[in-house]
Amino acid sequence: MRIYMADNTYKFDVEQTAIILFPERTPRVECEIAPRASIEEDYGISTVSIAPKSVSATFTLQLDGRVCRETARSVFAADMSEDERKTEIRHTIRRSVYKAYVNLTGAKPAWGALAGVRPAKLVRKLMEEGRTEVETRRLLDTRYCIRRDKIDLAMTCAKESMALKAELQPKDAAVYAGIPFCPTRCAYCSFISKSASAAGAKEIETYLQTLIAEVEETGRQMAAADARVRAIYIGGGTPTTLNAEQLTRLIGAMKRSFAWVEGMEFTLEAGRPDTITREKLEAAAKGGVNRISINPQTFSNRVLSLAGRNHTVEDIYRVFEMAREFDEFAINMDLIAGLPGDSLAGFAGSVANACNLGADNITVHTLALKRGSALTESGVKQHSPETISDMLAAGEELLYKNGYVPYYLYRQKYSGGSFENVGYARDGAICRYNIYMMDELLPVVSCGAGAVTKLGFDGDGEVVRIANPKYPEDYIRRADEIFANRAKIGEFYQNRLGIEMAEEAEETIV
Repeated sequence: MRIYMADNTYKFDVEQTAIILFPERTPRVECEIAPRASIEEDYGISTVSIAPKSVSATFTLQLDGRVCRETARSVFAADMSEDERKTEIRHTIRRSVYKAYVNLTGAKPAWGALAGVRPAKLVRKLMEEGRTEVETRRLLDTRYCIRRDKIDLAMTCAKESMALKAELQPKDAAVYAGIPFCPTRCAYCSFISKSASAAGAKEIETYLQTLIAEVEETGRQMAAADARVRAIYIGGGTPTTLNAEQLTRLIGAMKRSFAWVEGMEFTLEAGRPDTITREKLEAAAKGGVNRISINPQTFSNRVLSLAGRNHTVEDIYRVFEMAREFDEFAINMDLIAGLPGDSLAGFAGSVANACNLGADNITVHTLALKRGSALTESGVKQHSPETISDMLAAGEELLYKNGYVPYYLYRQKYSGGSFENVGYARDGAICRYNIYMMDELLPVVSCGAGAVTKLGFDGDGEVVRIANPKYPEDYIRRADEIFANRAKIGEFYQNRLGIEMAEEAEETIV
């Protein structure tokens, strides 16, 4: 579906809003004037008029032969900064798209006109600006048209984020290491990852050696600047594609390369039950890992097969029981609402099974049909928004009944019904890394193919991004360049030392 705009300044805002509202139409913005003749196919036209004191945005939408035009307007406050004016313009444009969609379809998405992927971060920002909880809730309702239950969810997660932010110091960081290999590719996956069989043992070993060298160089840079680590996350791909000896080396490198904060969280995303062995769990426990993920996605063998998962429900139970023999681990389990072949009863049963096993965390994802995934390429259709909504509601009810509370959330493009992904925890067993990363509370220093380092604290100026090559072979080939880039991390934390000393001096003067 084409969307026409004469100016590309706000192309991203229109396109992302349209993708969230009607992903099945695969909307794309073209920066050109719409044809004068009538257009037979679905289309959109976005126009913006900016005056010194106000902005007006109009969106014309045609879907299935029906057409409507909606306009949103905003008045600039007298004391608005230039950045605040731009934010107001962007939101007005997004609201015009939302209004046209609601007018034409009658549907009212749960997240309203909110296009961002971090609802809890928005809520936290609003409250940090001095708004009361009542004022924040009113704004989320009237300005963003967010449904009440989603407002409750965002408020709960924002409070968890604010509590963690209060603990942070200027020299803190989270560290990520990525293993871009999997035993097989899941049908819903669009990540840059490679099957272990296609990569071969030699490439995996060469990649691991390069990754460990990058971790060690990163550690040297951070140690020289007295930076310290609050959370480590080894993700993928599937990190347990590595054998036990390789895991021991990687975990050992992570452990000795960084200065740990007391009580540091150390997560290994074990993920696929078909890659987990007792030897690998022993390697993780001995290395200091205190949190792992075992991700069923569903407790239906038929749905697992349709999703391209080469393991069974019996494997899930077997591996979970094995992991519970290690007192060191808090255990997360991921589930996906909306998988092909699943049903409301089936998804509710999966949530109940995860609760009955006693997982410390349960993360509920909404299926996103992303470009490049086998499901998308095969033309599979999403469940209806109503069905996905019912699945999420049933899962939430079961989780609450079993003592689980939401602690972080985020949204993705192409998710069914434009719904969200939510992490639930019981007995306070949250994953702090998830909040640090998703709410951008502190720098995330990342190593490995496709890893993106983000240097900056929330509200502390521009974030510096350092992106590694996406593909393992390019990552290995460009190792020297990648290692040289690690110096930017050291420079960032050296500058943090100057900021910290200046803040201390100011407090002394006061």
